[in-house]
Formats: sequence, C-alpha cells, structure tokens
Amino acid sequence: MKKTAIANQKGGVGKTATVLGLCSAATALGHRILAVDLDPQGNLTRGLGVDASQLGDDTATANELLLELQEGTALDAAVATPWPGIDVIPATLDLANRDLDGANDVIFRLRAAFEGCDLSAYDAVLFDCPPSVGRLLVGALVAADQVIYVTEASIDSLGGIKNVQDTTSFVKKRVNPAIEIAGIVITKRENNGEEEFREAEIRDAYGELVAKTVIPKRAAWKDANGLATPIHSMRGSAGARALSTAFTDLFLELPITEPVTAGR
Repeated sequence: MKKTAIANQKGGVGKTATVLGLCSAATALGHRILAVDLDPQGNLTRGLGVDASQLGDDTATANELLLELQEGTALDAAVATPWPGIDVIPATLDLANRDLDGANDVIFRLRAAFEGCDLSAYDAVLFDCPPSVGRLLVGALVAADQVIYVTEASIDSLGGIKNVQDTTSFVKKRVNPAIEIAGIVITKRENNGEEEFREAEIRDAYGELVAKTVIPKRAAWKDANGLATPIHSMRGSAGARALSTAFTDLFLELPITEPVTAGR
C-alpha cells in the first residue's frame, strides 16, 4: 500500500485541489483513501467537509501526531469524512509550530507514526504537503514511498519543479533512498498559446514523468470546494463533467494504488 506525497514548494498551483480531485475520483471508483493534511492552512481538511474546530478534545490532529517521535500512532488521528471511503488526518493552524520545532527528530516523526500501522482498510495514503520548504515537507518525503509534483503551465513552472526536485533528491540521498518521483501533474490549464508553450516546455524537460492527463481550469471547482463535496457528485455542468473525467483519468494513470492481482 503506497504512501504518496503531493508536493510543490510554490503556493497556488492547485496542489490541494489535486488531492481533493483524486479523493473524489477514489469515491467514484470505490477506493478507500487516507488523506493526511500537512498544510497548517487546513484547506484539505475543510475541502473534505471536516471542521477541525469542532473536533472533540480527545481527537488528535496532524499536530498532535507530530509532537514527538512515536511509532504506530497515525490511525489515532484519522477522522471519517462525509466523502464515502475517505478519512483524513486533519490539520489546524498550530501545525505550523512543527516547522519551527528545533528537535532533530522532527522530520522522522511522520514516518514513525505510520510504522506498524494496519493500513489494510485503505487502498492508498495521500500526503497534502505545505507549499514551502520546511520540516513538514521534508518529513512527508521521508515518510512517503513516492512523490507527485503538481504545477501550473506558467513561466515559473520549471523553476518550481526543479526546487521541489532538489528537495526530493536531498531526502533520497540522505534519508529515504526508496522514494521515487511518480509523476508530474499539470493543473489549472487554460486553452491559450502561452500555456500550450509552457506545457510543451515541461514535457520537453521531463518527458514521460509528466502525466498525459491535464487538469483543466473550470469554475465548477470553486463550487465543489465551497460546498465541500466531491466534484464527481456535481455533474450538472459541462465544467464539472470535464473535471470529473480528468480526475478519474488521472487517478487511473498515476500509480497511486497497488495493481489489482488475480484472485483479489
């Protein structure tokens, strides 16, 4: 069962939207996902219909999970969401303190939290990483089996990918030699000459690492996000249908879940 970090060190590129879209596709396809919100802004948590401020005092969040090095505690923080088959480890603003934590073991805490956990109830784990270089991002890369980079087709795209790739290479060399780059996803794509040119730049630079499926920019996404509902349940508009199709295709294209074996 794979743990996948969804990352970019630049904000506003559609990273959390991609995690939500993949979770939406998972519900439509009958898959079970544990989503881990590692961004203190908590946009993934809210997008999945969970109000972290209303959680009980005995409910752990990502911050509590990462307060100290403890093995096998990840599922203690998993919360059911209104989305069928999707659980989330929620984020709150105090998670930002972990990026400021000076302890040497901070980047190993997420990996430890998952060690020994029975994850058989899930088909995949997705880490929604913060849009900056810090201990939370590095910790996600330490814990992950693979990473997927998310980017817009813009003038800054190649630089943004290079930055997060450098961070991944550092983690792979020093801490987690098993981590692999599973793909690069182009999101919020508009149909114009500039973005066509920038997409071609990305594909020329990274070849088959770039997913064939491109996520288009559609207003329907804001509607789904505002309602905290899967985009696949909002197929009344052409934009919602386009996004649903794209995210389903992306989920099936990327190696997020293990291949189904005969007899399963």
